[in-house]
Order: sequence, then structure tokens, then C-alpha cells
Amino acid sequence: MATLRPFRAVRYSPKVNLGDHVTQPYDKITPQMRAAYGARSPHNLVHLILPDEARAAEMGVDKYTMAARLFRQWCAEGVLERDARPGFYPYRQTFELNGKAYTRTSFIGLCKVEDYSRKIIFPHERTLAKPKADRLSLLRAGRVHYGLIFFLYEDDGAAQSIIDRCMAAPAVATATDDYKVKNELWHLSDQAAVQSLSAALSDRQLFIADGHHRYETSLNYARENPRDEHAQYTVALFLNIKSDIVVLPTHRSVFGVAGYDKNELHRKLGESFDVKRLNTLDEVIAATNAPAGTVCIGGFDGSAFFSATLKGDGPMAKAMPAKPAEWRELDVAVLHTLVIERILGITPERVEQEAGVGYHRDPKEALEAVAGGRANCAFFLRATRPDQVCAVARKGEVMPQKSTDFYPKALSGLALYALDMQE
Repeated sequence: MATLRPFRAVRYSPKVNLGDHVTQPYDKITPQMRAAYGARSPHNLVHLILPDEARAAEMGVDKYTMAARLFRQWCAEGVLERDARPGFYPYRQTFELNGKAYTRTSFIGLCKVEDYSRKIIFPHERTLAKPKADRLSLLRAGRVHYGLIFFLYEDDGAAQSIIDRCMAAPAVATATDDYKVKNELWHLSDQAAVQSLSAALSDRQLFIADGHHRYETSLNYARENPRDEHAQYTVALFLNIKSDIVVLPTHRSVFGVAGYDKNELHRKLGESFDVKRLNTLDEVIAATNAPAGTVCIGGFDGSAFFSATLKGDGPMAKAMPAKPAEWRELDVAVLHTLVIERILGITPERVEQEAGVGYHRDPKEALEAVAGGRANCAFFLRATRPDQVCAVARKGEVMPQKSTDFYPKALSGLALYALDMQE
């Protein structure tokens, strides 16, 4: 099963303000966020994970080579330092969401990359070639893993108890991010505790929550370098699925529907759903939180709100008979299969090209897309549960695009894995 290993992380010096140097994962950084991160410090991690092409051109190199040079320079200057002893890194994130306080504890370490066919590490979404090529070029140039893959694992309590004991001591690093999430890091280097933590997950399977592109990039790099022991591992965050996990829903706006007709939408919805008119967005969101075993999708057709409750499992079993029940029961699978594809005519190929469907964490943004004439209609979902992610992955299936939004994200820059700086 999963093979974990401690490592000597490269971390920002305690002499610098960590909050000015860490970032959200690279694929969550907008151009505006990149500019803001870059302005905070010339040593902000964004200069390494999203290197500036114009600056690289001035140096006469490509952006990946520039990032590798900057990393080595920052190490030489003492901005980045390698820990003296290998270890794991317990990681606590404390935050509030919708008036409720949360504490999420995990740990960071190395994991041996495995082909999915071995049934040790499971994905739940498809990846795209372009982002993987970009990340692979960055890894080849610098031989550094800057960001974290986010794994879920099932714990019997052994791993969590080791993490909790370590976190009784003062943290070695602390940073509050842009979303007011307090991030604290510890260094677990006691040899007996390290061995116990590795052993606790040695018979476990791992499920990718976030970081599919980073994981497959690591796997591709390992295949390119079969004799390089360090290349066979990647750096990841490991989170107990029994933890206080927050998954946010991702709502949809649909645009570019040829001959869109709201009356025809409702007529076709009625074939598979019980449709009910609603008055407000709040009523729609409340309706989506249906009892277990019931799928209810919220909607706005351009002029009115409504809910659509699936008429049992028959419509999905008929539409997708080859899919397992675990997949057919997903709210997001029902929406994409029966509504977006079959009623509105947005093909999976268009969805993969990010054409025809917009994604919104804030339901008001989806509503505004329709009100502003940028979309024909909008749909609202409840969040996918972590256990659903694992159940679908175990069946060898992948979910529709943007099915999960784990919150908060694991910061990049807390613990870097430099392949050439290990023992």
C-alpha cells in the first residue's frame, strides 16, 4: 500500500515574514493575485511557481530556468533554508466559515508515486495535457516540488494521535493567509514517531482530493528518471477523512445554448424531475440540501427560480447504465448528464474545453451571469461529500469537472521538496 517517507524540507527562514512569501496553489492564483503576491516580496514563492516570462527574457533564459536559478540563489542568500533533520510536518489550519469555527489537522511528507492501476492512489477527476506539460517543465528545470498534493486517507486513530501529540509543542512556522486562515506548521523529527507515522499509513490507500495535475506530473517525472530514488517520491499533505473537512459547492452557469427556451427547459426537466417554482435564491440553496438519497438541483431559468428533484434512480440508470451507483447518485453527475448534456446540448468535450459552462463558488455570481446576459441559465448544487469522493474513486470512475472544492487550500511554500537537497 502507500509508502511514506520523511524528508528534509526547504523552508523560508524564520527571519522573514512567512505570510509575505507563501501563496495559494498555483492553479488558484489569478493574474491579480499574482501581481499582489509579487509585490509583497521579491522572494515570494509566486516568482518560482509562476515565473514571469518577460523577466526571464531579460535574463536570456526561459522562465523555468529562471525559476531554478532564483531558487538556488535564495538558498545561497539564506532566504530559504534546509531543515537539519528529516521528518514529517504536522499542519494545522484554523478558520471560520459562515459563522462556524473549524480546525483541520493534517501532516506533510513524502509519498512514493504509484500508477493508478496498482489501486494504491486513486484520482477522482481528469487532467489536461497543457497544465501537466507546464508543471513538468518547471520540475525538470529546478528538481523542486513547490506545491502540495492533497491526499485523503482513512485513519484508525493511530496517525492522528501522533500528529496531535506533536502539535502540543509550539509551532515552528505560522502564517495567516488572504482568507484569514491561520496556518501552523510543526516539525516531527523524532525517529520513533516518524517510523510510527509511516507505519500507520503503510496499509492504507490514498485518495487525491486536490492536485491531480501535480500528482500526474510527479508520476511522469518518476517514469523519466527510474534510477533516481528521490524522483520516485512527491510531497503531499495527508488528511484523515474523519477530520472536520469542508467541501464547498461549485455552482454552474450555462451559456451559448442554441435556441434557448426556458419553457422547453422546464418541459424536458419534468420528464426526469419533479419541478417546483421558488421565490428566492435562499430558498433554492435550502432546497438543494435534500435528505440523504435524494438529489435536488436548484435553478434559475432567466426569470424564475426553481428546484428539480430527481424522480428516483431510474433516469440516471437509463441514461448511464454502465456507471456504478456511487457515480450516478452524485448531484453533479445528475446535473451534467441529464440537464447540461441531454437537455441543453453542452457536450462533455465542450465542458472539458471550458466552453458552455461557467463555475462559481459564490451562487450570486452564477445568478449575476444570467442577469447580466452572459449566461442562459444557472444551476445550484450542494457540496460533494468526502466519502463520495472516495467511493467513486474506488470504483475507478472520475467525476465531472469541478465536482469538489476542498477548503481551505494547503498553502504553497510551507515545506518544499528539493530532490537534490536530501540525504
